[in-house]
Amino acid sequence: MSKAGALDLASGLGGKMEKSQVLSAVEKYEKYHVYYGGAEEERKANYTDMVNKYYDLVTGFYEFGWGESFHFAHRYKGESLQESIKRHEHFLALQLGLRPGQKVLDVGCGIGGPLREIARFSLTSVTGLNNNEYQISRGKELNRIVGVDKTCDFVKADFMKMPFPENSFDAVYAIEATCHAPDAVHLLISFSFLNVISLCLDACIFCVDVPLFCHIFKFCIFFLSLDATARFIEY
Repeated sequence: MSKAGALDLASGLGGKMEKSQVLSAVEKYEKYHVYYGGAEEERKANYTDMVNKYYDLVTGFYEFGWGESFHFAHRYKGESLQESIKRHEHFLALQLGLRPGQKVLDVGCGIGGPLREIARFSLTSVTGLNNNEYQISRGKELNRIVGVDKTCDFVKADFMKMPFPENSFDAVYAIEATCHAPDAVHLLISFSFLNVISLCLDACIFCVDVPLFCHIFKFCIFFLSLDATARFIEY
């Protein structure tokens, strides 16, 4: 992140958490986990609240230490972290076969680092789907700063219950975001209802056995009529 970006983050522009809210959020988040007496059933039933508490607390740290794109990428010798991340985002855009003017959905978009890079690289309009108000607020401000606020936006919603009609988008991608999904098959089915031309998912999608997920993914492509251009990227 640039020094100017760090200053923006420190000032709380486009997303901040009051000090009085931090301790309460930490306590509530901890109670979902086994060490503090939480149960798996409770975590799944309240996954939206649990995930929101987590990202309310860590987003500022993520951006300060990681930058605006909260994901990893293969890193070549001599390549910086930011260069590898940008290259991976360009790779995804190429895999999706994006063309200028198309509409794209970023599922679990964080503060929108990938959507801004992909939108500028491919000259597309990208919508970020996110269920965390803190991150959306920050993302909107960053969109405005770099001048993509007219072509890129955010929708606050649960990716298990996507609020979009068929044919809303030409392409959809998810980058290391949907590991929080309580039901892998249900999430893939929700992707199928979008009826998109291209779909890219990555191997971190559910933090489960990758070969098993590949079978689930292929099942959904074949039986749920996802387009043949769907991609599952393992890295």
